[in-house]
Amino acid sequence: MRKSILKVFLIAMVSIITSLSFSVTSALADGKGYFIDLMYLQDGKTAADANVYFDRVIPIIAKHGLRRITPPFEITMKMAGDISPNLVNIWSVSDLQNTMNDIFSDPKYLENVPLRNSIFDMKRSHMFMMRDTE
Repeated sequence: MRKSILKVFLIAMVSIITSLSFSVTSALADGKGYFIDLMYLQDGKTAADANVYFDRVIPIIAKHGLRRITPPFEITMKMAGDISPNLVNIWSVSDLQNTMNDIFSDPKYLENVPLRNSIFDMKRSHMFMMRDTE
């Protein structure tokens, strides 16, 4: 299963990298790290529902150094692997050690957790914090 998750992740990354514009490339260079989420939607939920959640939390999480660096992506075709997420988001992270802890300690973010959980299947979703190796 780990190989399948890696395959899906690598396929997503290749397609994303090939579609990045100059402004997105600049955003990548400014970040200290990256956060990728492969999200499953709850039954009956849509990408539009996900956007309602993200519209609410993006201003909150941006204050803590998590910034979306690409548009949100909806998976349109599964090429390989054992997972089938609905959405992929790519973020820059200003502080690999503290950003997520700061977000999850923010009362304004925590107010949105029930909405998040009603839209996303968090147990099935996959999230990766990354840094480049150079």
